[in-house]
Amino acid sequence: MYVYMTSIADINLIIFLQSLITLLAILDPIGNIPVFSSLTSKLSKKERISTVNKSVIIATFILLGFGFFGEYLLILLGITMNDLKLIGGLVLLIFSIDYVLGRNTNYLDKNSDTNLAVFPLAIPILAGPGSISFVLVMSGLFLKFFVIIISIFVCWCSIRLGSGLLKFLGKDGSQAISRIMGLLIGAVAIKLIREGIFELIQ
Repeated sequence: MYVYMTSIADINLIIFLQSLITLLAILDPIGNIPVFSSLTSKLSKKERISTVNKSVIIATFILLGFGFFGEYLLILLGITMNDLKLIGGLVLLIFSIDYVLGRNTNYLDKNSDTNLAVFPLAIPILAGPGSISFVLVMSGLFLKFFVIIISIFVCWCSIRLGSGLLKFLGKDGSQAISRIMGLLIGAVAIKLIREGIFELIQ
């Protein structure tokens, strides 16, 4: 009996670690540091911290919501993950074009910390089609809860530590990195659109 219980515990630990590593890979906490830094480079330190905190909290609730109730919601509305990928990719593409061309001032008004926290930082950079689809297919409510909480906490720590990265580059360096990040965000948008269309055809 002891050996049997030990084996079950080992299997559960392996599943937990596999799920945690997979979600962290999708959330990409290290890779998102320059994205967050670039998008919040024009905010004050206090606004930047507030933006990061809000985006992480919003993303956490979204992932937990989809993890626990997402399957029923999609069935009820007749929505597929392909639909989410397509609309998420299109909206993100529009944002990235504005950002690359320097027309992102509407995202940087006096309430910009709130606007940026919701989109695109929380949605779809953190709580995007990839992370949402993964928490949907995960099994076990407790597993979902702890994997999501730990993964988001790791993201929060990495982003907070790197949120002031671009201020050391100066104004010109920050603008250059911002344009590059806009291109990368656009590439992510095209990837989501491509995957949505390809899976829809399949």
